[in-house]
Amino acid sequence: MNDRFNGEYFLKRFKGKKIMFIGDSLSLNIWQSLICMLHAAVPNSRIIKQGLNNNTISAVTFQDYKISVMLFHSLYLVDVDEEKIGRVLKLNSMRNGDHWKNNDVLVFNTWLWWYRRGLKQQWDYVNDEGRITKDIDRMTAFRTALTTWAKWVDSDVDTNRTKVIFQGISPSHYNGTEWNEPGVRNCFKEMEPFNGSSAYPVGLPEAAYVVKDVISNIKKPVHLLDITALSQLRKDAHPSSYNAFKGMDCTHWCVAGLTDTWNQLLYAALLS
Repeated sequence: MNDRFNGEYFLKRFKGKKIMFIGDSLSLNIWQSLICMLHAAVPNSRIIKQGLNNNTISAVTFQDYKISVMLFHSLYLVDVDEEKIGRVLKLNSMRNGDHWKNNDVLVFNTWLWWYRRGLKQQWDYVNDEGRITKDIDRMTAFRTALTTWAKWVDSDVDTNRTKVIFQGISPSHYNGTEWNEPGVRNCFKEMEPFNGSSAYPVGLPEAAYVVKDVISNIKKPVHLLDITALSQLRKDAHPSSYNAFKGMDCTHWCVAGLTDTWNQLLYAALLS
């Protein structure tokens, strides 16, 4: 058994198991990639796709192996509640954990939405330890929410049964200065990976260090899918203008593409 991705071996090894990705559209990205990789290995296998739990969960089940690969959509992992004052982001509350903890593999991700403002911001107020404010330092909020998640892992997840993975920070490519091409504003004409003899010029984003710090303080075993640095090099791997939204997408990744590499790393982590 080597570490190269073997979809049929994966399906046999995880027969009867439930694998759940929890997070935003970058969780959708890696979920779609994994399903495609598994299906390519067993193209004649019977598959059911269904929406569960009032359609908050998308599930693809490979019936011959009784394995479900699920996606739970959550932008922040912590709760956003509708209250009289408006939508409140609750940094210390994570009620959806009961939908997650009884699966066999959990792959978490959040980051993309923490700095969004204006119409794209999905909350009106922040509640931190009972203090309600109109805004908060976004990196502080991100760290607090991740710490809430970390405490939940320690208190609620049986890691003897359930493998917990955090999908690291996924970089975007809208600023050519980051890859030594000042003046470039997106990934549209990028045809090659970054080819520096040294590391990516701007180093890792601050959020990646926050993730590593929070995970290092979790008592139970949690594996970081450390995708940030390798993904920074792939300025050429985004859909750019070739997407359903007619905009410029240098945030998500083409499937097939880089997310298959993420799943190669996930495969190695799960089989280790």
